[in-house]
Amino acid sequence: MANAEHLHILESGVAVWNIWRSEHPDVTPDLSGVDLTGRWLQTINLSGADLRGALLTVAELERANLDGADLRGGNLTGTDLSHVSARGCRLNGVDMSFATLTFADFTEAKMEDCRLSEAILFNTILRGAQLQGARLRETILTGADLSGANLTGASLQDVITEGAILPIGMPPVERKKSG
Repeated sequence: MANAEHLHILESGVAVWNIWRSEHPDVTPDLSGVDLTGRWLQTINLSGADLRGALLTVAELERANLDGADLRGGNLTGTDLSHVSARGCRLNGVDMSFATLTFADFTEAKMEDCRLSEAILFNTILRGAQLQGARLRETILTGADLSGANLTGASLQDVITEGAILPIGMPPVERKKSG
């Protein structure tokens, strides 16, 4: 359950939230289980925040800081995560279908069992990311850097990988059979 005070500060707007974060760097924000569906949260500092089980569907998180945040069990379907910094972020079991992650940095993110169906990861950095058991269907990885990523047991169907840096031992991409 989210901390009521933290939620109240967030409700005051991104600018107020970011000032509060800079004035209280040792506080771990608890926004677990909150429903932020469709919210405009561009440039928000959610680094290290507890967002387990949070609903961030179709939210605008462009240029947000999610470094070290815990979003396990949450839902980011259709969310704009363009230019996000999410280094070391925990996204285990998160549904990120239809999300836009262009030019985002997910270096060493924990994304086991993550769903990335029809997501756009154009020029996204996923170096050392843990994607075991992830499901990627019709996902765009054009120009993405997956060097050192772990895709053991991942399901890749009709994934676009042109210009991507792929890890050694990446599972084969399944293609739809025509006709």
